[in-house]
This record gives sequence, C-alpha cells and structure tokens, in this order.
Amino acid sequence: MNDGRVLPKSEGKFRTNGGHQSYSMPQSSMVASMPPLLSSVPLADERDSLLREKLDLHLQLFEAAQIQRKLSGPRELRHSCLQFASEVFAARFLAGDFTSFLQSGSKVLVAHGDIAGKGVAAGMWFTNLAGLLQSYDRPHSDPAKIASEINRHLCYLRPVAPFATAFLARVDCNLGELTYCNAGHFPPILLRADGRTELLERGGPLLGAIDGAKFELGKLILEPGDTLVAYSDGVLECRNTADEEFGLDRIVAALRGAKSPFAQATLMMLLATLQDFANGSPLCDDVSLTVIQRDATCRPRRHLPDDSYCSTHTL
Repeated sequence: MNDGRVLPKSEGKFRTNGGHQSYSMPQSSMVASMPPLLSSVPLADERDSLLREKLDLHLQLFEAAQIQRKLSGPRELRHSCLQFASEVFAARFLAGDFTSFLQSGSKVLVAHGDIAGKGVAAGMWFTNLAGLLQSYDRPHSDPAKIASEINRHLCYLRPVAPFATAFLARVDCNLGELTYCNAGHFPPILLRADGRTELLERGGPLLGAIDGAKFELGKLILEPGDTLVAYSDGVLECRNTADEEFGLDRIVAALRGAKSPFAQATLMMLLATLQDFANGSPLCDDVSLTVIQRDATCRPRRHLPDDSYCSTHTL
C-alpha cells in the first residue's frame, strides 16, 4: 500500500514506495529539506559503534591483565621463616615487568624481571617467559642454569624476541640459603639486620642478547631480620613534578625506614614512599617490587659449604 511518504536515495533522487514517480532535486535543496534527525543518524550509529569497540577492547585488556597476574603466581607467600611479597603496576594496560614465586617443597624459585618495551607486546612476551620459567624449574636446576636456558631460547627466536633482564633466585626456606643469578637486571638490595646494605650483582648479561652467554651463580645466607628487595627501572626512574628521579639512594633510604616484621607491609611502605615522591606524576614505565624477608626470630644462620662464595657489593 502506498501511504505517500517520500524516501531518500543516496544519488539525490526521491521516489515513492511504488517507484513509478521520480524527479531530480538539487543537492543543496535535498540537504536543506532532509529532517535533522535523519541526517545525524549515521554519525550517531558510528559513534556508538566506536564506543562499543573501545569498551570491548578495554574489557579484553582487563581480562588479559588478570591472566597475566594469575600466571605470575601468588603475590604473597610464606614458608617456614621466609616471607615473599611482590607487586606490579603497568604503565600501559599490560606490564612488561614480571614477578613470580614457584614453590617446590621448602624451596621457592623467585623471578623478577623486565621485558624490553611496554604495553601489549611486552605483556604477550611475558606469557612466553612464564611458561619457560615453569618448564625449566627442575628440582636441581640452579638459577644460573635456568638463565642460560632462557637466554638460549630467546636467542633462537631473534630478531622477533625482545631482550629481557631477570633476577632469578632459589631460596631454601628452612635454611635461609639463597642462590641467585642476576641476568642484566638492576642489582637487588640486601638490607642486613645490623643495617649494612649490599647489592646482588653476580650473574651475566641480559637475556636474548648474546648466544651462548655464560651465567654465574651467587650464594648467600638470609639471616634473621634480613630483607631483600628487587625492583625495576620504573622505580629508579620514577619522576616527581620537579623532574627528579627517585634513584637508588632513595630506595635504600625508604627500605631503611620501612621497619615491619611482614614482607607485604614492607612492600606497601616502599610503594607509599614512591607514590608520595611522584606526587601525582604519571608512570613513565612499569613499576615492580619484590620483597623477601626472613623473620627476626629464626634460628641462627647455617654456614655455607667451604667452596661457596658471597657475591655482593657493599653500599
């Protein structure tokens, strides 16, 4: 049935529903005569579609971030006299920084690292590294061996694979013994119970840079009351409104001031100090911290074997 309504066509002609009557109309007259609501519908639909796509993208990135967090394992862990805590804050959606605690009996493999780059690409490579850590975490593999195997894998994937730095440590929670390998990462800080501070530097180059690179093992004892903190360059390079960097000296000072018997509380105090320093300035890089703390009431230290070595640099 023809109700007499006129429908628009894209080529500037109008026809009745029957299609038998037609006439031409100048373009300017057509636009002027078109109802405002009809002319704005395509733009409104496109806007709504873009908003839906943006919301869907944000939802997918949020889900990816949750998966990344689960793959990192627990953010808090306690076994015997040892406490472990870590946290990662991404500068762009997904983090390139990574932390992980993998427990096997009384021993815990700790990984703290930084994948070159930021955002989604770095976050995707984290999944690869998390899988490598789990596959190479054998009961008798020391951190230097694990670093060597990860380095071989990343070198094989060049030039697609990114460079990465990592601090890898295996902690015997019953004995307080820590063996580690620092693969190009900023040296973690060891704050002794008596106030002395040391940097853990022994290891090798960053991962994925040199095929066949050699990695060395460091050993030490975490004595009662000792605290170890690993951090990323995002902590060092965090800037305040005066464009000053947080730097190593402020990390050490913050660690000395963060007196708590709990590793998680120590970590929160460090983050609060960093946040106060930034004073609202946005993150320019991912920020991550790992804290390992031995209870002050633990039994005295166990002596390392004669052929062991303490590989630290005193500040």
